[in-house]
Amino acid sequence: MRYDHVRVSRLLSAAWLILTGLLVSTANVAADPAITDLGNGRYQIGEILVDKAARRFTLTGVVIKDQQPLEYLAVKKAGYKAYESMLELNTTATEFNLACILIGLNAEHAVLPEYHFDPKPVQGDPVAISIEWERDGETRTVSPEQLFLDSGKPVESNTWIYTGSFITRENVYLAEEFGPLIGFVHDKDSIIEHRDGIGLGRLGLVEVDKTIAPLLGTPIRVTVTNLTPPASP
Repeated sequence: MRYDHVRVSRLLSAAWLILTGLLVSTANVAADPAITDLGNGRYQIGEILVDKAARRFTLTGVVIKDQQPLEYLAVKKAGYKAYESMLELNTTATEFNLACILIGLNAEHAVLPEYHFDPKPVQGDPVAISIEWERDGETRTVSPEQLFLDSGKPVESNTWIYTGSFITRENVYLAEEFGPLIGFVHDKDSIIEHRDGIGLGRLGLVEVDKTIAPLLGTPIRVTVTNLTPPASP
């Protein structure tokens, strides 16, 4: 089954080579994302801004939930699993994964969770994620784990991993089908997962730290950066 998971990134990598403009049409994968070459290694994919040289991309979204249950940091626009996510981002899963590929993240390095709430750490390319918003005239920036409390305590682990999500034998790309982009309960549907998981086996005990987090309805900006060393020329 891991072959199918890797196939997502290979299909998208081949399909979205900027110079060729080749497109792919796979069931449950959003077709024909709008890609604009902004020059100097910068691209726009839908509403995502990619800086290939800096190995990072940025996009906007909004806070949609501040109550339990929570299993995801962020879902795509109108994603099915929004009822379990703190943020909704202005993108499709296909666009988000393409942005990950363009900054050098590689799903071939990933070992997906075997099942929902799998306690084993997720393996793959590490990423840094920052969340930024305006409040009281100031710009506030945090890493995502700082937004949550697990059983009333701060989350200590701060490592997030690119996994790329999963495509089934029926060509259903799960991130696009169900919407999760960034999760923390070791769900193979997610494109990025928290390495160690947050609240695994403690469903309902993960809550938003309202002393830190932006208010419900607050516009936010998310930046994802590839932390793997660049490949040698």
